Amino acid sequence: MPDYNKIRLICFDLDDTLWPCMPVIMKAEQTLYQWLCVHQPEITGHYTQQQLRQKRLALAQQRADIKHDLTALRKASLRQLAAEFCDDDSWVEQAFEVFYQARQQVEFYADVEPVLNSLKQNYLLASMTNGNADISATSLGHLFDYVLTAESSGAAKPDLAIFNRLIDSSALAADQILFVGDHPLDDIEGSKAAGMHSIWLNRQSIGWPEQTLQPDHSLQTLFEILPLLGAERI
Repeated sequence: MPDYNKIRLICFDLDDTLWPCMPVIMKAEQTLYQWLCVHQPEITGHYTQQQLRQKRLALAQQRADIKHDLTALRKASLRQLAAEFCDDDSWVEQAFEVFYQARQQVEFYADVEPVLNSLKQNYLLASMTNGNADISATSLGHLFDYVLTAESSGAAKPDLAIFNRLIDSSALAADQILFVGDHPLDDIEGSKAAGMHSIWLNRQSIGWPEQTLQPDHSLQTLFEILPLLGAERI
């Protein structure tokens, strides 16, 4: 069993770790689509919401330069639509803001708030995401000391660059950091490759895929992290 006594900082992935991702994304895209229906009806008259999603995913395959930056990618997708249907793209920033604000309307899993409040008493907390969710815009944002995104870091998990940025920002050794996430490659293999401890939060009880680097522990809820760290149960 790993020795967690040296841990000083716990970093959490966001989507599907602290809240379910797809309901948030689908609601945000629906909100954007409704806005487009009013302000850019030529677009919604030609494409359904699902077709716009597929068009954006296809663009991601073509734009490897911004594939890690989902904000830039979504704006590029909107500009692509502007070029297709009108000469003016001045509405793109406002449209993205409509999506972005809806993107932050998350519903935390039931274990998140009590566990984070407990951990905050003894540890620094950080978040790291490949998406454009902003933990600072949520009701628990005040608990986090470090907020890292693929957009601000110039690299997405599992690239070592984003993990090293956390190490540099916190001025801690890698083995003083515990990473908690749901994605076997992005979260677990990435953090382990950077020298961090890792916990796989396997809420769906799926089998571990064949990856090179295994997590230190696999948990189904965040409540289970407390006894691992010697903290009291809630």
